[in-house]
Amino acid sequence: MNPVGVGIDLVYVPRLKRIYLEYKDKFLSRVFTEEEIAYAHSKKEPFYSLASAFAVKEAFYKAVGGYSPFRLKEISLHRYRNQRHPELKLSGKALEVFKNLGGKKIYLSLSHDHNYAIAIVYLWGEG
Repeated sequence: MNPVGVGIDLVYVPRLKRIYLEYKDKFLSRVFTEEEIAYAHSKKEPFYSLASAFAVKEAFYKAVGGYSPFRLKEISLHRYRNQRHPELKLSGKALEVFKNLGGKKIYLSLSHDHNYAIAIVYLWGEG
């Protein structure tokens, strides 16, 4: 397999919190899946989880070259308790774009500290 794309994104957590406070559930339901929202709400400080999920969505967008015929909800960050690393699940047009690039595997890394969340997405495939 070869690299077919890489993307990185940095999110300022207070900005994401400000957007949420202005638009509430309209913002959440437009950008995040129910699983991502539930995971964030299970945490003491949900905005770090939401910021990480948002960063990974934007990093994927950049990794596919900034072409965006898909909705952000079609890129879903899954965190499993028994699994060491989170995964991206794609659906709809996001999955189609990934496959059109020859994509086979997605690697990602997430981190957050104080006011920032960061995500890096590596796309591997036959492209």
